[in-house]
Amino acid sequence: MDKNTRNIFAMTMLCVGAIVWYTFKVTTDYAVSYFDLAIRFSWINVVQNIFPVILGGLAAYLLYKTQKIREYILEVISEVRKVVWPNRKETWGATVVVIIAVLISGAVLGIFDWLAGLFMNLILR
Repeated sequence: MDKNTRNIFAMTMLCVGAIVWYTFKVTTDYAVSYFDLAIRFSWINVVQNIFPVILGGLAAYLLYKTQKIREYILEVISEVRKVVWPNRKETWGATVVVIIAVLISGAVLGIFDWLAGLFMNLILR
């Protein structure tokens, strides 16, 4: 495993840990405020702030140590390197096509909505 692949793999594990940390942080914040746990227990702030960090680190560590997950992530990294990415001109052309298509479909839907509104006003009068 070269240095660049190792860096990408490490960043992936850090992102997983951060996602788990954030999920449990939001969940514990919600639970503490919903059940008024801060009023009942003075030590709840320790659990509220440290528990998500421990779970995030544990998730990243377990994923790092699991051989199947490690092999899968390394295979994904090697496959992404094989992708031929479009150049700036191709990307700009595709962006223009998408913008034009969105504008046309928005105009068509707007016209249909306006006509449906007129039709409903005629029926309801």
